[in-house]
Amino acid sequence: MERSNQLSNEIVEKYIVQERLVDYWWLIDQTDAMQAADFYTEDCVYQMLSHRWEGHEPILDYYKFRNARGARLIRHLMSNVRVTLHGPDVATVKAALSVYAADGVPVLPAAAPIMVADEECEFVKCQDGVWRMRKHVITAMFKGGSNEQLLEPPTK
Repeated sequence: MERSNQLSNEIVEKYIVQERLVDYWWLIDQTDAMQAADFYTEDCVYQMLSHRWEGHEPILDYYKFRNARGARLIRHLMSNVRVTLHGPDVATVKAALSVYAADGVPVLPAAAPIMVADEECEFVKCQDGVWRMRKHVITAMFKGGSNEQLLEPPTK
């Protein structure tokens, strides 16, 4: 019975971690993303393609930049999701990430994704019991399936 409880707890924790990443992309796609930092630890590293951000401020700066440009419709779709627990407070999520995006408001013409990427996230369970990303890496496998371009952050 103890093994069964342990397995049940592991399944629940994996689900919670996976849903945390799903909730993150939902926030990014459906809002102005100004709460994105809530999904990261203070000392996080976010590597998106060739851009590396450390801490909350540069992540929020990116979304401020995105919002200031005007209307942009975007969807991040995860598939082949794998969650691995490395202990009671550390987990890794690996997934395929397809990104559809274009400037404008719905309904826009359908097109191929602008990127298909490998996504890897290291989550830690923080003191408040919430799982947050300590490391988030997006590595492009395919780019440019439409006339739309990836939204590159400004260089400082």
